[in-house]
Amino acid sequence: MGFLDKVKETTNKVADQAKHATAVGKEKLDDTLLQKKINGLCQDIGALVVAQRRNEAPADADTQIDAKISEIAELEKQQATNTVTDHTDSGEAAAS
Repeated sequence: MGFLDKVKETTNKVADQAKHATAVGKEKLDDTLLQKKINGLCQDIGALVVAQRRNEAPADADTQIDAKISEIAELEKQQATNTVTDHTDSGEAAAS
């Protein structure tokens, strides 16, 4: 293998590693954003429960709480998908 072939191979490996690092970073950012949404929904649910206990809640408070819980479940599924992808990608990188 000539010198230029080795340089080209090394360059390709570095480029692949950079792409992988970028993808992992994006998934971690996505997870952080999903967690922020979940935290906000939990705060909203808490505020509705407090309002219910004070008899100040809107008439549809239970419906709002159920909708927010469903939304949290969907966001958690997305997080789980990202986590599985992270572990799969890490395994592929280690095998390379």
